[in-house]
Amino acid sequence: MRGEALPAGGRPGEPAGRDGTPIPGPTGQRMVIKIGGGASRGAYSLIEYEHAAGAAGPPPHLHREHEESFYVLEGELTLAIGTDTVTLGAGQSAVVPRGVVHQPSNTSDGPVRFLFLNSPPMDEFFVQLSAAVANAGGRLSAEKLRELGDRHDSIFVSLPASGPVSMHNEDS
Repeated sequence: MRGEALPAGGRPGEPAGRDGTPIPGPTGQRMVIKIGGGASRGAYSLIEYEHAAGAAGPPPHLHREHEESFYVLEGELTLAIGTDTVTLGAGQSAVVPRGVVHQPSNTSDGPVRFLFLNSPPMDEFFVQLSAAVANAGGRLSAEKLRELGDRHDSIFVSLPASGPVSMHNEDS
């Protein structure tokens, strides 16, 4: 297989969202897996995502074993990284080191479209999280979110002990 090109999503016939088809992401907005872990042979995943104006984004979280980078295509992305907050415009990027709490959001009055790169890949987590949130009507239980996050190295740091967590926190 060395040198053989794979489809961007990984393998033919993969589940929805793994072949470049837009699907609703965890916060209800459009998500496209541009390059999945299968296509990169486990090195990284590249995902395009959007946040609506004023979107809170996902709960604050960290990854112990993953680096994550953000690159803004259109609009402005607010990115809390540790104790700092940066606002990135089109053409700007930021790297979130392993172990640092972060939260992407959109504090502007317009939508933002961005890419994020995870190494090692996290596309499987985002597909599973998106499906779980959709099945729960946008309000996943804190227990389920914590369990899914722990399984995929996404440690949510400020979840309630129990009860629902509103993930669909944006107007579609």
